[in-house]
Amino acid sequence: MAAIRSAADAFRERSPGDRRLLALRATGAVLSVGYVSATLVAWSGVTSWSEALQTGGNSAFIGGLVVVTLLRARLYREDRRAWALVALALLSYLCGGLVDALGGGSPTGADRPSWADLGWLGFYPLTALALLTMLRARVPRVSALTWLDGVVVGLTVATLGSAFAVGGVLRGTEGSTAAVATAIAYPLLDTLLLVLLLGALAVIGRGAGAAWWWLSLGLLFFAASDAVYALRVADGSDPFSGLLGLGWGMAFISFGAAACQRPRTAVTSRVDGRVGLALPGACAVAMLALMYAGYLDHGPLDDGGPLVGALALGSVLAALGRASLSFRAVRALADSRRQARTDELTGLPNRRSVFESLARADARLTAGEPIAVLVVDLDRFKEINDSLGHVAGDELLRQVGPRLAAHLRSDDLLARLGGDEFVVLAHDVRPSDALALAGRLRDELRRPFRFGSMELTVDASVGVAIGPLHSASAEELLQLADLAMYSAKRSRCGVALYDDTRDGEGRHRLETVEQLRTGISAGQLVLHYQPKLDLRTGEVDGVEALVRWQHPERGLLPPDSFIDLAESAGLMSRLTATVLDQALAQCRAWADAGLVLDVSVNISPTDLVDEAFPAEVARQLHLHRLPPTRLVLEVTESLLMADRERAVRVLQQLRDTGVGISIDDYGTGYSSLAYLASLPVTELKLDRAFITSMPSSPRAEAVVTSTLQLARSLGLVLVAEGAEDAETVAALGDLDCDLVQGYHVSRPLPPEQLAAWLRSRSQVPST
Repeated sequence: MAAIRSAADAFRERSPGDRRLLALRATGAVLSVGYVSATLVAWSGVTSWSEALQTGGNSAFIGGLVVVTLLRARLYREDRRAWALVALALLSYLCGGLVDALGGGSPTGADRPSWADLGWLGFYPLTALALLTMLRARVPRVSALTWLDGVVVGLTVATLGSAFAVGGVLRGTEGSTAAVATAIAYPLLDTLLLVLLLGALAVIGRGAGAAWWWLSLGLLFFAASDAVYALRVADGSDPFSGLLGLGWGMAFISFGAAACQRPRTAVTSRVDGRVGLALPGACAVAMLALMYAGYLDHGPLDDGGPLVGALALGSVLAALGRASLSFRAVRALADSRRQARTDELTGLPNRRSVFESLARADARLTAGEPIAVLVVDLDRFKEINDSLGHVAGDELLRQVGPRLAAHLRSDDLLARLGGDEFVVLAHDVRPSDALALAGRLRDELRRPFRFGSMELTVDASVGVAIGPLHSASAEELLQLADLAMYSAKRSRCGVALYDDTRDGEGRHRLETVEQLRTGISAGQLVLHYQPKLDLRTGEVDGVEALVRWQHPERGLLPPDSFIDLAESAGLMSRLTATVLDQALAQCRAWADAGLVLDVSVNISPTDLVDEAFPAEVARQLHLHRLPPTRLVLEVTESLLMADRERAVRVLQQLRDTGVGISIDDYGTGYSSLAYLASLPVTELKLDRAFITSMPSSPRAEAVVTSTLQLARSLGLVLVAEGAEDAETVAALGDLDCDLVQGYHVSRPLPPEQLAAWLRSRSQVPST
């Protein structure tokens, strides 16, 4: 009882779908056990109504399977239509059996056709339609090669089946034309179902799923039982003797097992290319052998007649068509691979081919083999394009390849990286040899190029990097050679070997960019917050979020060491999004703790011209459950000069959401008064240069005073940053300045320290 209760509890803990599937499987198992038991009892002869028991058990079993397949169709919508068709096929077969039982015997020979045949034959088209529906759901789009695989395999199986079954059926069939047609229809339809089934399996591949394999087993049992029945009828023996009835029963048990499997509708991977070619090839060989056997005395072709020969010929022709398409596909693939690795203009290997060669060269570098990478760049190539046109420029590039190749060995790589830049990868080359090669290449390019009647002279700069001397990574050698090339171009020396002292800054810059890219994703950016003091109330009005980079090796880095890198590398959008998310999350945490603070975040030129940025800001505010008035976005005057029209649109969209807009470093630009009249600004942040010199400079004080009056007249808040001492703060207070920010108030602090500092001053209003 405990085991039963435990099983019941486990059953109840399952999902509704799992419970229904288990119930379906239990029903199928009960039906199968009941059918097998009834069949065994009937064969034992212990009762006088064995035939009635077997007939009734068979009908009840198939009727139960109809119910199971209908329940399966209702349980899963993925292949509902297919399983409804399977249920109809089983129902059609059941009707044929019931008509046959009521008619008093199975029709054989001249007794055909009968109404029972109508039901039995209806099983085939409905099953075929169900298989096609399942196949369509699994493979909505199939290539010609895949279809041919299915046709070849299907025709091969059909040929083999027909060779050993159809001939016997034809010999044993007598009576009217209708009787002959009905008798031959069964093996033919069995063959067609096998063609469809095996062709579908060839199309779907090895991941067909349990339902397909159970259906395959069931149809194999069904076809084999039909074949045995037909051969026994042809021989004049009792067709129902032995285990034949159980063969059909096993077929229907397999159909029921297929109905009790979970659907698998995902398209699965097919067999690999070698198996895909071997399978049709093996089928073609088997068919050729069968056709050859037809020329021998009394071969399979003689038994099956022209049908087997036609099927065998069709299989061979399909295999030949498959081989032809495979050859064309392989040739097209090879051509595509060649084009993908070749520069269209010059015919040289392209950038992709270069990086593949560099990846292969890493093994040689690890073994200590010297490898030289030379980057060749044409000087003043843009002038040639601008003055003579792109046609002349393209012709020049086409002539560069043959000239350089004349000075290279057969195993050296010459490729075009892009534009007017070429690369040479030379193996087993010492630094002195690499420099000599670079000089020869440069001298070759300095010889005049001829365009019709015109001659053109160009120059080139060549950068050289040697591995493993400069790096053990071939890909990094390319970067170092590129840096050396720019050094050669700047110094106009023509050829330069990589020098870490001279070029290391560029190298480290590339490394830092990659580290920053990783650091943003890894959460290495942290924020410190500098308070802004309201001089009229003596309370902290808000804070400015200032980003720092917690570098795993170099420690905490200020923004000056990585902001420009992020901007040049296209990382500012990600950086701003990260800073904005952290700042708003911290603002929410402070609010939950009872500290109400506005937070200012600096935005970059990239953000200012991104018309999707306002929507991202609104999303972040909604995510952190903060009103827009809690956020102030700071933009410098210089940012407004790059794309003023778009900047005005973006700022207006931000302001429409309720976000504050602050002009940072105000007074250092060139059009302050012009844009103040049109921009939706809420705050001016006067540059620290005026604030720090104000106590000792009457002119600086005059600028502060006039700016404050301008802000008042425009309804803007004035923030004075750079208040580093008490005298400056007092002077700003005398001028009735709104907010001050600087070291005298507080240095930028981590969020935990800032909260403690605020509470110690008791200057922040509580909610």
